[in-house]
Amino acid sequence: MLNENAVNKVFTDLSADPHWEKLTKLNHNWESDPIFQTYHKQGNKQKGTNGEYVVENLFRALGKNVVATRDSEYKGTDFDMVVDGYKTEIKFSLANSTGDQINTDKFIINHLGIEKQFDRLVFCGINPEGSSTRVHMYFAEKQDIEDYINHYVIPARETDDIELRKKIFKTCLFKPQQGGYKSLNDDYMCTNFKMFSKLPFINHINLW
Repeated sequence: MLNENAVNKVFTDLSADPHWEKLTKLNHNWESDPIFQTYHKQGNKQKGTNGEYVVENLFRALGKNVVATRDSEYKGTDFDMVVDGYKTEIKFSLANSTGDQINTDKFIINHLGIEKQFDRLVFCGINPEGSSTRVHMYFAEKQDIEDYINHYVIPARETDDIELRKKIFKTCLFKPQQGGYKSLNDDYMCTNFKMFSKLPFINHINLW
């Protein structure tokens, strides 16, 4: 058991510590948004579920046939929904922030796994209300995104040299995420939405 006096001192000091205040400051940048005002206060699992629900409703508004996995024969699968017969993996992001400023059109695609059993990948990025483009929505065929990432993963796995692995991935928009370059798990992230949207196999959702 920790010394109670030491614990009390640390907590007292933290309460007046400006660095601690900065570390624990909540993101209020979206608090005026009518739909996403609480999004940043949600846990990762809840964010994922809610993002999928937004995309599900966007697809329905576009006249697509959507079967959500949560209450269907697909429950427990490793994709998120079936859209017009395509097993679909959803990645969802609000525009990120720097301090109190929202960076319009700056999104992060997190935790993409190319070994999952889906047919199409969909990315949906949300800008603040009043932006020139409120929603960005694109898709790719699974085989295309898999081939793109494997072009870097396969040679990277042939060496144990971490620095060499980084060099191999230098021009890849998707970088190893969980486990990093050491383990090269099936887990990738992309932080450059502008370049992502220009990849030759990335299609606007209107081309679905």
